Amino acid sequence: MTKKKELDWKPDLSMSVGEGATIQRFTAADGDGRLEIDTEPWGEGDLKINDQPVAHADEKSSADAFRNLEAIAEEVEKRKASPITTNVLSRKPR
Repeated sequence: MTKKKELDWKPDLSMSVGEGATIQRFTAADGDGRLEIDTEPWGEGDLKINDQPVAHADEKSSADAFRNLEAIAEEVEKRKASPITTNVLSRKPR
């Protein structure tokens, strides 16, 4: 059974794509959040949420980097939506 993905990633068609492309960008939106994954052919990639760097991947291929960063983005968004996590994160130390 495959896990349902919450984010719908779309390629940024304003950037060059294909064999000669250096960076491929994928974007997704979740409510008021804008998520971006940039991947490079040699397997590096970066995840940004609202223009803030969140994670970096260094994998064997751009596809592996994308999958890794996509999983991180899904986890971040899942934690943001969880009231338990939100309460824990916003709780002040005693």
